[in-house]
Parts: sequence; C-alpha cells; structure tokens
Amino acid sequence: MWEPWSSGRIRTLVADAVLGVVMGLVALVAARGQLAWRGRPGPGGHWGGPGWGEGPGSDAVWESVVLPWGVWAGVGLLVVAVAVRRVWPRVGVVAAAAGTGVFLAWGAGPGPVLVLAALVVFSAGIRMAPGRFVVWVGPAVVAAGLVSQAGRPWWGLLDGGAASAVVFAVGSMAVPAGAGVFVRARRESRARARAEEVERHRFEERLRIAREVHDLVGHSLSVISMQAGVALHVVDRRPEQAAVALEAIRESSRAALEELRGTLAVFRGEGVERAPLAGLGRVESLVGELRSAGRSVEVVWEGEPVEVPGAVDHAALRIVQEALTNVVRHAGDVPARVSVVFAKGELVVRVRDEGRGAGVVREGAGIAGMRERARAVGGHVDVGAVRGGGFEVVAVLPLAGER
Repeated sequence: MWEPWSSGRIRTLVADAVLGVVMGLVALVAARGQLAWRGRPGPGGHWGGPGWGEGPGSDAVWESVVLPWGVWAGVGLLVVAVAVRRVWPRVGVVAAAAGTGVFLAWGAGPGPVLVLAALVVFSAGIRMAPGRFVVWVGPAVVAAGLVSQAGRPWWGLLDGGAASAVVFAVGSMAVPAGAGVFVRARRESRARARAEEVERHRFEERLRIAREVHDLVGHSLSVISMQAGVALHVVDRRPEQAAVALEAIRESSRAALEELRGTLAVFRGEGVERAPLAGLGRVESLVGELRSAGRSVEVVWEGEPVEVPGAVDHAALRIVQEALTNVVRHAGDVPARVSVVFAKGELVVRVRDEGRGAGVVREGAGIAGMRERARAVGGHVDVGAVRGGGFEVVAVLPLAGER
C-alpha cells in the first residue's frame, strides 16, 4: 500500500498528468475543428442551438473560432481526471463526468473527449471493487449525459433528447467499464492463484520438515534405546562393553542433534549453509549403529550402480531408515535384510525382517511418511507380511521421475 505522497505515487501522478495534457490538447483541437466546420455558434454558443449547420467554414472561420470557456473548463476537468485516475479513482470519476458534461453542454460534440472519459472509467474498473464501482460510475455517467443537455430549457429535458443523451453516455462507457472490471477480476484471480501456490509450497515444506524430524528423531531414539539396553545388560558383567555402548549413545545423540539443529534452522529461515541431502551412502552407517547394539542386519547391493538424483537418493535413505526403525520397534530381536537394486530406469529398495509378520497393517505416521516420500519423486511403497513369516517394505523409485 502506498504511503501518502510517496515517490511512486508522485511519479504516477506526473506521468498521468502528462498523458492527460496531451489528450486534452487533442480534444481541444478536435473541438475547434468541429466549431469551424459548423460555421459559427448560435446564440448562447450551445451545441444544436440556432445558427448551427451553416456549412463548412473557410480558413477565416477556423481562425475566428474562439472556444467557449465551458469547453476549456471541461477539458481541464478531464485532464485532472486522467491525472488522478490511478491514485484517487473516485475523484477521477467525478471529475471526468463533470468535465464531459460541461464540454458537451458548451457546444463541442463527441470526439476524442470521450477517450479521456473512457480511460478514467477503465482505470476505475480496475481499482475499485465491483459494488463500489457501480455505485460511483453509474450515477456519474447518467449525470454526465444530463449535464450535456444543460443548455436546453428545463421543459426540454422531459422529451427524448435527455433520454438519448443518457443512453449514449451509458452505451459509450459500457465497453471501458466492462473491460476494467474484467481486468480487475483477472488480476484478482491470478493473485489468488499465486497465494494458493505459495500456501501450498509452505504446507509442503512444513510437511517435509515434519517428515525429516519424525524420521530422524524416531530412528535416533530407537538406536539409543537399544544401545542403552545393551549397556544396562552388560554393565555388571562386562563394563568395557557397557562403555562401548555408552560411547555409541553419545555419538548417535550428537549426530542426531546436529542434523536436527540444521533442519530446524532451515525451517526458521536462519542464514545457515544447507548441507547436501543425505543419500544411500549412509545406509552402511545406519546399519552399523544397529549392529553395534547387537542387531543382525545384512545389506545387499544388486545391479550396476548409476547416478541417482538427489531427491530420489534422499527419499531412498529415509525409507530405509524408517523401515529399520519399525523393525526395531515392532519385530523384536530378529535378523533383517536391506536390499538396494539398481534396475532399468528405477531404484528398488527392500527392507525385510524375519519376525512374526502382521495381520492387518495399521499405517501410522512412519508408513504414511514413506509413501509420501515415494510419491514426491514419482514412486510408490508397498508394505505387508510375507510368506514364511516376517514383514517387508518395498519402495520403487523412478530414477528419471523426480518431481
């Protein structure tokens, strides 16, 4: 929103004032030409009065034409209306209506002057709400039509002349009014679309941060819990093994806190350098944390390794991380297997445990997060029990399908 007499507002006023003056001069030249062509004004100098229509004038007639003061006043009001049309649209509408009516009432006919009025109406349609626009412009246009007949006796306003003038005024301003309202509607529609797009991106960013925090905290706490259990189990019989477990807890918590701090800093908009997204290169590290806590986890790489897009690589890592977290939470102390397959045009990730499996799968935030990560890169995730016991998570991620 502009501040009063800001530099932008002053520049707008100056530019529109220059445009108004140029168009006003054109309107004055056209009015003088009309008067010269008609010959000489009749008594009172009003358009349509006695003495009009005596035929085209000569050069002497052109030189002798003196514009009535009402024509000058009308053009002056229209110049003011054009100058303020974008800053004070309501003032512009009133000035344009008064100027047009006075201009026509004092003997000048329709011509370029209507272009000035149409420009003001068009700008008002863009800058005023539809209801307010109708309230201001409708009566102003009707008033301009009536004022243009001001030179006639009052009883003459009751015949068809005044009605014709009003109809002509409304008809001539209908197109610019409709165009202005249409342009305003288009701008508002685009503004709403941009606002919705920004809000959608904000929501997706919040969702991404929530997934990151969920996966990071959930996995880290699960590993720390396992390592703490190992430490408690061996603290009396094998203190050196308890020290190893405690050291692992410290390293896991430190790494988790650093990653969490960086994630939240980005979310808060702090000026920190964003580290590259973690990818499948960290799978061995994740598995090593579980192995240090006594878990049996096997990692298998299949196919010819290819370059994986960053978003796909990160999604694959988080899916493996969440799947292993679920193994720790729900499968018990059973072996697990992680398979990463580089297939043609896609990356297939499988995480399977040898637990008791599950009947009806209740998808919580973890499985929902895995599905969302896969969908974000154009892939999908399937989960469920497998024959012979156990539970499996399969993610298929297209290598060229990053969205």
